[in-house]
Amino acid sequence: MLGNAKRVSGRWVGTYECFQGEVAATLTLTGHKNGTVEGNFSFYPTSSNPNTPAGRFMVTGSYYIDHSLILGSGAWVEQPDGYIPVSLKGKVNAEFDTFTGTVPECFNANFILKRAPGIHYDPSLN
Repeated sequence: MLGNAKRVSGRWVGTYECFQGEVAATLTLTGHKNGTVEGNFSFYPTSSNPNTPAGRFMVTGSYYIDHSLILGSGAWVEQPDGYIPVSLKGKVNAEFDTFTGTVPECFNANFILKRAPGIHYDPSLN
């Protein structure tokens, strides 16, 4: 059953693993009370993997009452040569400050994204 996706709105920052190694990422989401979400996913180099090119694509998905968040990839905004967009499948913790899970296109490698400082869930949005 879908949950109130307004709870996951905001900016999430972290890393994920894929074929090129560790990649930095920023996920910006707008969630709706009906459980749908949309936004964009940006990736860029980390200090341990400085040769990763930057890119960005749109995402859409659903948030569920069990805290699952499933995001599929959409249109490219900025596509580096040879790259494919990825989807994210995971869970948001009870404090709504960490989103962890797997990247199916990267053989289910892990990702971890933390809510950016200053952006917190407001219970009055229910």
